[in-house]
Amino acid sequence: MMQEFLNRAERGEHVFLPDVRAAFSAGTSRIQCVLELVIGGERHWEIRVPAARNAAEAAFVKEYCYASFYNLISTFGGKRMRLYVSPMDSFSAELCTTLDDVFQVHRPKRERRGYGKCLNVTDRINAAMGEEPFSFQTVLGFYAGANQPQPTADALATLRSAVDKARTATLCGIDIGGTDIKVVSIRDGRIVAVKEYDWNPAEMVNAEQILEPILLMARIARAAMSLPDTAEANELRERMLQKGASNEAMQSAVDACREAYGEAPLLDGIGVCFPDVVIDDRIVGGETYKTRGIRATSPDYETEFLKLSKLKELLLEQCRPGGKVHMANDGALAAYTAAVELAHSEQAGSVANGVFAHTLGTELGTGWIDETGEIPPIPLEVYNCIIDLGNHPARAYHEQDVRSVNNFNTGLAGTLQKYCSQSGAYRLALRLFEQQAPERYAELFDHGFLQQRENGVFVALSPADMRKPLLEYLMRLAAEGDPTAEAIFRQIGEYLAVTFEETEWMLAPKSKQRVLFGRFVKHKRCAELLQEGANERNPVRFVAGDGTLAYTPLMLDLKQDPVHTVAQFGQAVGAAYFAASQL
Repeated sequence: MMQEFLNRAERGEHVFLPDVRAAFSAGTSRIQCVLELVIGGERHWEIRVPAARNAAEAAFVKEYCYASFYNLISTFGGKRMRLYVSPMDSFSAELCTTLDDVFQVHRPKRERRGYGKCLNVTDRINAAMGEEPFSFQTVLGFYAGANQPQPTADALATLRSAVDKARTATLCGIDIGGTDIKVVSIRDGRIVAVKEYDWNPAEMVNAEQILEPILLMARIARAAMSLPDTAEANELRERMLQKGASNEAMQSAVDACREAYGEAPLLDGIGVCFPDVVIDDRIVGGETYKTRGIRATSPDYETEFLKLSKLKELLLEQCRPGGKVHMANDGALAAYTAAVELAHSEQAGSVANGVFAHTLGTELGTGWIDETGEIPPIPLEVYNCIIDLGNHPARAYHEQDVRSVNNFNTGLAGTLQKYCSQSGAYRLALRLFEQQAPERYAELFDHGFLQQRENGVFVALSPADMRKPLLEYLMRLAAEGDPTAEAIFRQIGEYLAVTFEETEWMLAPKSKQRVLFGRFVKHKRCAELLQEGANERNPVRFVAGDGTLAYTPLMLDLKQDPVHTVAQFGQAVGAAYFAASQL
């Protein structure tokens, strides 16, 4: 069994973590893993492994265990992980003694690589909550833990209340992604302005370069909703909202608006969907691809990153006294958005089980609204979770190479960042087109989407950023029935089914369906292909976060927009409701 896993990995095939877990379920070695949560309480799991017959098998077993521990920490964070092993189990006991070194517990954050990267996020969260850094503890013996109390609250009432409050509020919803920022302005229960702003935060080298465009979007949202319906005012509004306008041109229009019509009224609330770990409206992660440029260039990254935690205070300057800024991770806001809409649908009863959602775009975002209607205060960095212990040839490429399965931030192979994301689509396109459609393979380079350089194959970022155009090209081909392009999205659907199995093992959410947001579901056919691919492995039900998931007044307003879609701007609307929930 284990040799077959190793053979498949060397052939470049997948070795999915849930499959290994199932195969190892009768293993003779048992590790009971107990994670003490920073929010209180603890969670526990059992990891079994078989006896290894040689060094290669022993290395594979260790990689499986390290990946399992890493996924749990990436998802939950925590104060301490206790590992219970039998005094007679020398293999498991020896493996546990390696964890401090493998996860680089005692190294400074800036020196951590690989598995240790997840502790950077955990330690920042712990510090923000007044706790000590993360630690491992090995216990010789067996764990006899108690069941954790189940949360009790009325999720339906909580979610419906936010919509009621939004009917009379002036709100701004900001959805911050890796390639663009999407903004909606809301007044008197209607969407009065929509803005899309392209950017590439991964290339930015200081916090101000990230903060200023976000603050500019808030100023634009506030100004745009205050303008009267006149030719002069509409011209100013168009200058602010025009896609592709420079920062200088947009700020100039905001200034002209102030000079001509006076100071715009302050907002009641701003909701922000931010692509990082957010706990209590504070950005505390710091290990995502979006801050890669700052990590690479800043002489003091911790101090520089800390500036991002001031975003709430900076945005409050656009709000009235008593106004609210409410922030959450992009995946969490996806789940919240879906939960709010479902709470106003014929499926309202389903929110009693919570809502689990993913955003598919630059990376994989994950969000969970529990049975209380709240966002659990855990990292939930599922995009960093390892699902594949195979495909060894693809590990040889640099993480920026399109062919690589190595994580941009950690260097670890097989993480969801490179599977259920645009990077996964690019990698599959390159491989499948080369094998099955040589003319399409050539088009990837002829159209300027990819560049072949001496040190690898890369998505073109200059003279134009081709990340979004390449994904749009692949989606269009799939929507038009190109069989190889269809296979790309079916394969990503299988990856999502594996993701379902891994999150089931870790989190055991009551909700058994997954709501999907982002560019991948903008085309109905692509959403169908994701479902088809998942069904080949596991009949998990996907709900597309598109126009069919529109029940609240604001989302129905967006659905009627002839230009902007629910799939694109739905999370910005959800962010506005999130802010309204605090009023």
